Amino acid sequence: MCLALAGCLSQAPETSPAANVLAPGDGLRITVAGEEELSGGFVVNSDGNVRLELLGAVPAAGLSPVALQEKLRQLLAAGYLKNPQVLVERVAVAAPPPDLRPPVQ
Repeated sequence: MCLALAGCLSQAPETSPAANVLAPGDGLRITVAGEEELSGGFVVNSDGNVRLELLGAVPAAGLSPVALQEKLRQLLAAGYLKNPQVLVERVAVAAPPPDLRPPVQ
């Protein structure tokens, strides 16, 4: 399974660098191979953190999904799991603030 998951770690490039940065309100699917209790759906909270069972609040806002994935891998490897395989996918994008939304016609 780890090899299958490793093939999924690369993500298609998005159109702009800003589009690839996580923000409060973004929905994430985090998968830790072989660790169902650590995997699931998460939301970047208003403080810019993702709250995970073993790690607590992990800063996520301003990071790309790939950067958060690597951060989680390092944190889990530092005392919890041996060679963790982590996948972070953004599954929902937070709505822009009202002043940045296009006018309704």
